[in-house]
Amino acid sequence: MQPRQNIAKSACEIVEEEVRRLFINKSSEALRNIPAKEILTSKVVEHINSYYKLGQEDYIDFTFEDDKKNLRIENENIIYNENNHSHDSYIWIINFIHDYENFCRKLPFWSLSLSISRNNETLFSIITNPILNLLIFSEKGSGSVNNQRKVRSVTSSEEIMISKSNDITVPANLSKFKSLSLNSVSIELIFLCMGIIDIFVLSHSDYNKYQDCILIAKEAGILLKEHDKYLLLANEKNMATL
Repeated sequence: MQPRQNIAKSACEIVEEEVRRLFINKSSEALRNIPAKEILTSKVVEHINSYYKLGQEDYIDFTFEDDKKNLRIENENIIYNENNHSHDSYIWIINFIHDYENFCRKLPFWSLSLSISRNNETLFSIITNPILNLLIFSEKGSGSVNNQRKVRSVTSSEEIMISKSNDITVPANLSKFKSLSLNSVSIELIFLCMGIIDIFVLSHSDYNKYQDCILIAKEAGILLKEHDKYLLLANEKNMATL
């Protein structure tokens, strides 16, 4: 597993400079007209394929189906995940760029994400945003690290800050808390891990979409409490106050 983690990290490092250059040097109008997601995703797929031939033990998949439809890969030997291979295969799940609307509006709240799963379980995730100086990753059972520093959510704020998924409302018993919306679930969940946000109200559909962030959150000490209509995420101290 360790060699694959190293390739995932190097893949993100390769595109960090390019996405930084695009974000800083291009206007909002230009960003909307550049196929940035396709360019960055193609580079990552080709980088992975140069080390692990996709279609043997390793396959590519995407958080959002449209990313697969729009991808422009010339190498016809790259085989995507069609769920008809061995359960022991490694699935590389790509999301470049999460929260694309923020990116095009030149707001810094977006992320590049690459995860590795096996037997339907996320084993490793790396999320980067060079504008916010984020390079955060987790391996299951090994904690979360951001720029070589351990991430551990243990603080408790005097004034609770809450965020939520876009497709649900804040439960009535939590409406007394201050809310923060960056229009980016991925960045808000990372801020939850760092103690900038105290509680996150997550919809069940977003729970399935953001398994990359969920792994990082759990490894950073975030607990999850399930309700019928939503899930609550918070560290142990903040969860005890609910």
